[in-house]
Amino acid sequence: MAIRTDLTPGSVRAVPLSRTLASEYAARWSELSDRWAARPGSVLGTLGPEGTSSDLTARFLAAGHGLSVRLFRTFDEVLDRLLAEELDFALVPSAYAGLTRFHWHRDLRLRAFFPRATPEYGIAAGDRVPPGDGPLSVAAMWEVRRIYAEVVPQALRDRDVHWVDASSTQHAAEIVAGGGARLAVTNAPGVRAHGLRWVATRPGAEILWTLFERSREHEAPFTADQQP
Repeated sequence: MAIRTDLTPGSVRAVPLSRTLASEYAARWSELSDRWAARPGSVLGTLGPEGTSSDLTARFLAAGHGLSVRLFRTFDEVLDRLLAEELDFALVPSAYAGLTRFHWHRDLRLRAFFPRATPEYGIAAGDRVPPGDGPLSVAAMWEVRRIYAEVVPQALRDRDVHWVDASSTQHAAEIVAGGGARLAVTNAPGVRAHGLRWVATRPGAEILWTLFERSREHEAPFTADQQP
C-alpha cells in the first residue's frame, strides 16, 4: 500500500495514500454537487461543435446536475470566456495539449476531476481512399494524430501524410466532407454527422476530465505542503 507521510509540528503521521486521495475526490464532488443543486443552470464551457468528446462529456454532466452547456471552437476561447466571467466552469480533457494554461493561470482553480471514456476513434474517409503510393492529406487535431499511425491499414502505411490542422474531431470530419482532405482522424459522432465511412477504428480511451473555475475572492493559492 502506498503511504503518505504528513509532517506536523513534533510528529510524523502515516496515512494510506489511497484513503487520502479518495477522500479528496469525494469532498470536491460533494462540494460541487451541493453548489450546482443550490444554483441550477451554472454555465459549463467546453470544446465544440456538437459531437466532440468534450461535448458528450459536458452533456453527461449537465444531465445529472442541471447545468447549461456552451460550446466553443477552441479551448483558448473557453479560457478567455471563463476569465471574462461569461462561464462558471470550464471542462477540459487531460489529453488537451494546452491544459497547462488552465492549471498555471493564477486566477483559476481546479475544482474537480473524473475519468470518462471517449467514443470510438479512428480514420475515416468521404469515399474510397485513392489508390497508388502518393501522399495522403489527413485532417486531425494535433492531440490525436498519433492514432493514425496506430490504426492505419498496412496498404496505406508507407504513404506520406500531409497533415491538415483541425480544431476538433468534428472539424476534421467536416474538412473531409468538404473536400479539404482525403482522410480524417475523428470519432464515431463525426463519422455519422458528416456521412463518412470508417477506414480503421480503435476503441475510445478513458481519460481524465478536469473542471476549472475562477478563484474566489481571498482564496489562497495551493502549495505542496497544503492540502487542496
